[in-house]
Amino acid sequence: MIEALSQVYESYSSPLSKVFGPAIAPRTYLRALHLFLMFPLGIAYFVALVVMLSVGGSLIWTLIGPIVLIAALFLTRWAGDAEAWTIRRVSQIELRRPPTAIDLSQSLRKQLWVRLIDRNTWTGLVYLFVQFPLGIAAFVGLVTTTAIVGAFAGAPIVMSLTDATYGFGGIIPDVTTVQGSLILVPIGLIGFLVSVHLINVTSATHATWARLMLASRAKAIPTAPTQLAPQPSNPTGGHLAALPVDGHVLEASELAGQLTGLASLTNREKEVLRLIARGHSNADIAEAFVLSEGTVKTHVKRVLSKLEVRDRTQAAVYAYDIGFVKPGDTGPTAPEPLRFEDYRAG
Repeated sequence: MIEALSQVYESYSSPLSKVFGPAIAPRTYLRALHLFLMFPLGIAYFVALVVMLSVGGSLIWTLIGPIVLIAALFLTRWAGDAEAWTIRRVSQIELRRPPTAIDLSQSLRKQLWVRLIDRNTWTGLVYLFVQFPLGIAAFVGLVTTTAIVGAFAGAPIVMSLTDATYGFGGIIPDVTTVQGSLILVPIGLIGFLVSVHLINVTSATHATWARLMLASRAKAIPTAPTQLAPQPSNPTGGHLAALPVDGHVLEASELAGQLTGLASLTNREKEVLRLIARGHSNADIAEAFVLSEGTVKTHVKRVLSKLEVRDRTQAAVYAYDIGFVKPGDTGPTAPEPLRFEDYRAG
């Protein structure tokens, strides 16, 4: 939340400008519009999810049910992408989404599985559901605040055009004349100034919530290895040509079954092993390769199985022992996440 709030006030140099500057900043009203639109969008998300999950669940034993649930799964991820895109531009904070593009190299069943086990699928689903009550709260707050501020700031106009009077339940004298209503204008302007800051704080709070639920868990995103370095014991890095065995040239599938250790890994699995040895998490690796985190988990399981090691630590030790990764080889990391200004400039 601190980062989101800093985007609101960091451009103002003096305390006075921090107080009055947001009142004339166009982005304040963009944030107010976003909060206002959370209500209709929240209704749309809620209704769509309830209908699709209800229909899919009730017809799960038919052909239609699974299709509807699969559609809901993918639409949830894409709606999360759209929400993240909006938050980035409205709140000017970085909200990096995990890769959600369809991987054409994998079967539909595999893609469904990796999305089912991906944390962001379920946190994104919760986010979309919660948008409904949050949207109602934001809508009611904006409408109520606008009505109160408008009633006070526009009191002279209202009283000159109507026979209305302003009563305060005996706390202060009632206002019954246009001249007397002038005292309400400063109160309305102060209320307007307060509401401007409330809009910015609310928007920053919502942006923080959105990043918690929608953003990737990656911390240090590495640059994906693009070329495997030759090893002393295996100059080709594990790519062995099909050699004749008893006059028979082994096919690729037959050859794979006879390879062990590093040589049994595919290019992608070797790249994953290298990043594991460098201490990167599944989320980091997923960002580097633009894959879902579930897909990376599958690669990690295959690496552990082929190397016959128990966990990531043993895999990392293996990579260092055979010289596949050198001590001190941390590898390059990807650039820092783009800020809003970078998106605009790019």
